[in-house]
Formats: sequence, C-alpha cells, structure tokens
Amino acid sequence: MKILLSGGSGFIGKNLLKYIAQNMSYNILVAGRNLKKIENIKIKQVKLDLNKVEDNFDKIKKFNPDIFLHLAWEGIPNYSEELSKKNNLNTIKIMKMIINETACKKIVSTGSCWEYNDGNYIGECKEDQLISLNKPFSKYKNKIFTEVYDICKKKKILFNWLRLFYVYGPGQGKNSIIPLLIDIFKNNKKININFPSNKNDFIFIDDVVSIVDKFIVNNYSSGIYNVGTGKSTSISTILKLIDNAINGNDMVSKKYLNDIDLKKSNQNFFASTKKLKKNLNNIDFTQIDSGIKKLIKYI
Repeated sequence: MKILLSGGSGFIGKNLLKYIAQNMSYNILVAGRNLKKIENIKIKQVKLDLNKVEDNFDKIKKFNPDIFLHLAWEGIPNYSEELSKKNNLNTIKIMKMIINETACKKIVSTGSCWEYNDGNYIGECKEDQLISLNKPFSKYKNKIFTEVYDICKKKKILFNWLRLFYVYGPGQGKNSIIPLLIDIFKNNKKININFPSNKNDFIFIDDVVSIVDKFIVNNYSSGIYNVGTGKSTSISTILKLIDNAINGNDMVSKKYLNDIDLKKSNQNFFASTKKLKKNLNNIDFTQIDSGIKKLIKYI
C-alpha cells in the first residue's frame, strides 16, 4: 500500500509517521518543507512547498499513491482571513492534482473542531449539524471539504475528513495549553489564565494516531468524522491534575483558583463520538490524568 503523507514534520504528522513506519506493508512517501525534523526516521521524502506544489509534483506522480494523508496546514494557531484563504487554495490545489494525476483511491484529511464556529460553539458538536460560515477559518475549511467531497464522489474516491479536537501529547508545541501549564508548574512560574473554567475535549496523541491508522486500513464511508473523546475537561481541572502529578498535591492550583472568578467561561464544547464509535468499534481513549503524566515524563 503506497501512502503519501503531507505535514509529516508537524506535531501530529511526526507521531503518525513513527507509528505507521513500523508497518512493513506500508510504502510511505513524506512530502513537506522542513524534512530535517524527521531525518531520523528512515522513510522516503520529497521536498514540497504547498505554495509551489508544481515544483516537485513529478516525483509524487511517479510514486503514484494509493492513499493521500493530508495533515499540512500553515500557520496554526493563526485563524486569520488571509491565511485561511491561502490554506484553502493550496489544499484544494494539491488535492485536485492528486485526484486527477495519480491513481489515488482514498484521501484522509485532518479538519478541526474549530470548524464549529471557530471554537465558539457550546455543547456537543455533531458532524451533520449546520456550522456558522461567518468566521474565516470555519468558512474556508468548509469550502475545502465541500469542494473536494463533490469531486471525490464523482471520481469514486473515498474522502474522510477528520475533525480533530484538542490533541495533546509528546512533541506538541510548548505554547499549547497543556505543555505550557506543565512548564509553569515545573519551573514555578506565575499562573495567568483568563478563563480557567473553559472546557475543551482533550484527546491524547496516541489515540489520534491509532484512529488515523484505522482509516488507512479500513474503507469507511466518505464524510466527516469527529475525533475526540466525547468528554470536556476544564482548564482548572487540568491545573489540578498537573499540580498533583508534579507536586503530589493541588495546593498551588487550589490557591490560584481560590483567588479568581471561576464563573468566567466562554467555551465548553466536545465531540459527538457516536459516528466514530459506530464505524471503528472498540476505541479505548487515554484518560486525561494518564495522558498528562505521560507528557510530563516527556517534557
């Protein structure tokens, strides 16, 4: 099975690559701009800039992938109109080239929970619900899905769009919320969080990698799939879990939480996992406390 992977040097891509590279039945080609980040993984690579996808596309055509795993997305967490539009054009362009110029049979692409009204949705997020197109990120992500889905349907190519929720784990950027809080506790820095009662659906990277691999191996129906745990956890709870894991108690976090207004919140959303579980069957999600302990050991 020949797999083309874009975004292989990113947080999710590197973890996925380490996992799938162990499968000897996979013939993998990684396309990206910064391949030095994965030079320790013995895998075929091709330099590819999504802004100039034509430059090395002949090598991709020669490889002729069966599956295209598209994880590349420039600039996160920049959700601006300008960058969202640029990502939209580049993504549709490479997907059309893959569809029209190779024998690709399946595309698996990562979307985001921020498609649900740029993260301002409250409650359970269901794949079939109407989403607001007033914000640039969700608008352009939706344009990609809609356009590519229609093309794939006509060409009889499977197209799975995975809306990832709040992925965390080893290899994540240090400014992401959980690694940032771990650094604060490890180095006795001042805690400054505006909305500690905000709740998000945090999913451990190993669970995401395992789920993506199932989409590689199995031919699930085309469409959108939420990839989250179906549970939301508050930032204040994350604080306590990190405090306990590092200090053996929650005295630091308790003092901080006693001094602020815990009623302040502007976010509480989580994935509906009904569709994912119906198709993938046995999914065991890593508990948030276990995932945090694993990440602390890594950092």
